[in-house]
Amino acid sequence: MSTSDTLTITVPKGQGQIKNFTLKPSLPANGQPGDWVFQTIESDGSQQAVENLDISFDPNSNWLQRQSEVCVLVVTMDEPGWRFVLGGTKSCLSEINTTDQLHDVETAITANGKVLTATIKSLSKVGEAVGFAFVAALTSDDGSVNIYQSPDPGLEIRR
Repeated sequence: MSTSDTLTITVPKGQGQIKNFTLKPSLPANGQPGDWVFQTIESDGSQQAVENLDISFDPNSNWLQRQSEVCVLVVTMDEPGWRFVLGGTKSCLSEINTTDQLHDVETAITANGKVLTATIKSLSKVGEAVGFAFVAALTSDDGSVNIYQSPDPGLEIRR
């Protein structure tokens, strides 16, 4: 992961952190996944493209503090015809890991499929790297629905 495309989110000891994003999916072309644009929404309204997420929890948190530490990612997709489906994400085999082995990432879809909320915890003293893809459906003008997944961004959860 290069630093230019990796966003680091630091969760303070015993607290939480919320980060907002937009996602613009695109159709596959020439047998390759489309270029899905995943961007942060900063407090000043500006946006920055993100390829990978690095979520850092305090390594010195005690057991009680770890229970309340959480990182919430809110991803909004405002593209006509597109909506999140099937949980909104899929764990993928990747060079960094195989799945969410510690089961510390939970997702929920709201707003008629337009908003994906991922809640990330790190209850153990170890971290993990997770390969995942966004999963979304596109309803075409004729009413047919096709499901697509994004190229695999990376998610690293560390203590």
